[in-house]
Amino acid sequence: MKTAPARIILLLMLLLLPVSHAVAMQGNSVAVLISREISPYIDMVEGLEANLRSLEVNRFFLDERGRPYSLVASGLGLEPEAYSAIVAVGPEALRYLQPHVGAIPLLYAMVLNPENIIDPAYPQPCGVSLNIPVAVHLQAIKQLMPQLHSLGVLFDPANNADWFRHAQVSAAELNIELVSLQVTQVGARISIVGDFNHLDALLFIPDKSIISKVVIQHVIKQAAARGVPVIGYNSFFYTSGAAAVFSVDYTRVGEQTATLVTHALTNGSCTAQLPPEFNTRTNEIVHNSLKQYRSPKREP
Repeated sequence: MKTAPARIILLLMLLLLPVSHAVAMQGNSVAVLISREISPYIDMVEGLEANLRSLEVNRFFLDERGRPYSLVASGLGLEPEAYSAIVAVGPEALRYLQPHVGAIPLLYAMVLNPENIIDPAYPQPCGVSLNIPVAVHLQAIKQLMPQLHSLGVLFDPANNADWFRHAQVSAAELNIELVSLQVTQVGARISIVGDFNHLDALLFIPDKSIISKVVIQHVIKQAAARGVPVIGYNSFFYTSGAAAVFSVDYTRVGEQTATLVTHALTNGSCTAQLPPEFNTRTNEIVHNSLKQYRSPKREP
């Protein structure tokens, strides 16, 4: 039979246990909210987890109603105060988390044009975007194609007019003329305004109006018929006949984000806005065949 002091000590231990557990979680765990369960996001998260081995990383997803849920523990919700830092993967996760995290460090990854997502009314997150800097992108293209002078760019002005204006400045420094090939979408119908008969190359940039695989493949075929190499931004372009692809390395983005998480935990905050690491992949067979095809009569 336990004495009264023993019972009091036991009761105190039981009462303090949940608090101690919460403190331990806050100091040693990171929550990751993933917008959708798709391969690029999972690749990124795996890169993050591989570089945060000393921390517990708990994955959450957004359901069809935009609410966080866990695959590991049914019914477990995302409570920001239980974690030392939270990572938003994808734009939907970032939109959800920014009003909810309070003073806890919030980081993001796999977000295109994060400045259009981040709300200035809340504490500002840090992270790794999906935007390859314009100057870096164009320099990589010029290095790959030194004779390049005219580069057509496919984009929807509603999405990427600012990108094109900024790109023109960097292009002029490299003696590249950017040719606007504007895409407009009305319902399921897409129209392309512009002539790419006299281009040295054609560039696709990430644009939510130009995501149809049928449209992309059609444009690549039309460009090939004119001897114009296409430059894309993921493996689909490569398998569809693009001459070169500059694609974000999702696993490396996870590694970059892990570095920012470590910095945030060490310093209590994080302000860095980083571009993603990317890979260059060239299809020499396509590139060389287009070189041979192109007639010297093709003058701008």
